[in-house]
Amino acid sequence: MTGLGPVAWPPAPIKTERLVLRESEAGDRAAFIELFASPEVRTYLGGPRPREELERAVPEVPGRRPGLFVIDLDGAMIGTV
Repeated sequence: MTGLGPVAWPPAPIKTERLVLRESEAGDRAAFIELFASPEVRTYLGGPRPREELERAVPEVPGRRPGLFVIDLDGAMIGTV
């Protein structure tokens, strides 16, 4: 497999009729913590993490890495990909 070479990150938001895939923002921090602390969301992903631990560990702008998109529905983060 050949490499992609230099790829600009983050790309422009990707929009569909219902959703937007975009880079994370500081305003998404609470939603990241909710997802990581949720037993339902984390059932098959190693289990939920304690909220107190997440409050200390999650950076001000979480999820800033190539390949991670926030799923935005009507201006609110509802998940990640």
